Amino acid sequence: MFVLRLLSLALASAVPALAFACTPDASGHCIALEGGGEVQLDASLRLRGMYYDPTRFGIQGREDGYGLMRALGSVTVTRDRWEAMAQLGVHAEQGRAGGPGGTDRGALDLQQGYLRWHGDRLSWQLGRQEAAYGSSRLLSVRDGPNIRLAFDGVRGRWQQGALTLDVMALRPVDNRMGAFDDRSDQGQFLVGSYATWQGARPGNGLDLYLLGYGRDGARFASAVGDERRTSLGARWFVLQPRWNANIELVAQRGTLSRAQGDLAIRAWTLATDSGVRWPGHRWQPRLGIKLDIASGDRDAHDGRLDTFNAMYPKSAYFSEASLLAPANLMDVQPTLSLTPRPGLTTEIGWQLAWKHRRSDAVYTTPAPLAAVPGTAGTPRRIGQQYKWETSWEASRHWTWKGQLAWFEAGPGLRAAGGRDTLFASVVGAWQW
Repeated sequence: MFVLRLLSLALASAVPALAFACTPDASGHCIALEGGGEVQLDASLRLRGMYYDPTRFGIQGREDGYGLMRALGSVTVTRDRWEAMAQLGVHAEQGRAGGPGGTDRGALDLQQGYLRWHGDRLSWQLGRQEAAYGSSRLLSVRDGPNIRLAFDGVRGRWQQGALTLDVMALRPVDNRMGAFDDRSDQGQFLVGSYATWQGARPGNGLDLYLLGYGRDGARFASAVGDERRTSLGARWFVLQPRWNANIELVAQRGTLSRAQGDLAIRAWTLATDSGVRWPGHRWQPRLGIKLDIASGDRDAHDGRLDTFNAMYPKSAYFSEASLLAPANLMDVQPTLSLTPRPGLTTEIGWQLAWKHRRSDAVYTTPAPLAAVPGTAGTPRRIGQQYKWETSWEASRHWTWKGQLAWFEAGPGLRAAGGRDTLFASVVGAWQW
């Protein structure tokens, strides 16, 4: 913690004309600037221990346990209509079989760094930045992996009353293990617009978006090529004290370019997440249910690719184990959440999963998706997952999370040599 405070203060020392006589706010990280404006200092630390037995359902994987560390320090300077933000990060991994993955380890590097201008209705933001929209099903900060997802590029926002419209032109950051060596991934891009209309009641609204996505060397179970995909989506959401609903529909069109000839992309998904809460009862129980369908490829030889690609999804959409990706998937997941006391929540859930198309594969993470070897053409039933997740806000600065999951492999995995999987994780997160 002391190291992170020093990191934040070191960042702030580069800002001229600080008025150190300024009285900090309650959290102790606000400094006023002479002549107007302010400096915001932030630091965070996350320690996570993870265990899989086995990884990747035992198909080209084995038992593995390892630790992850993420340390971030940032300074944000605001004056008049301008805002400048710089966030440095250090990411470490220890004990992972085969060495760190692409989102596990990185020396000191720029996690975010952007310049923002805002007017009365229009604003724009240029530089390295995180981007999350809606339910994070297609665009998220990807908080589960050690290195969060960031993009290089520009975003603009126009706001009029209840309507907000964002436009973007971005490339994801290619994470490398050295110091200050991260670069834009030239093999991927994301362009498009995202509109949100907020209803008269807080928490109610509608999202509409059109996103263009490109990825060179994309790999699916039946084809490899350069992917160009357009996603047209709509999300209706309601968040009330006693109930909530979130329904999202996405249609995708595009082309997968191959040496053997182009494939026409025709994919779609429908996802729902709804629940009922009893806030006046003991432990404030909530019963929820998720229903998801993400299309799969019907025929590897029909000149089409029907596999849905969620692009940059929240990897822990189904559970913190991140075993399944939302592609060629049908699932139902009832959950029960309880709040025994303020700051302490626990949730248990049960997921039943099938392949949408038997001919296509089972897909897993890392993002955006990876086909599990040997699962194309296996039976449709993937299996069932039991999960338990608890979060405890121990203090103003510390949050602890415990996660357990057991995935019982079904015929769709066992036919390819897959096995039952145990997952466990403990997370300690400190925020200043």
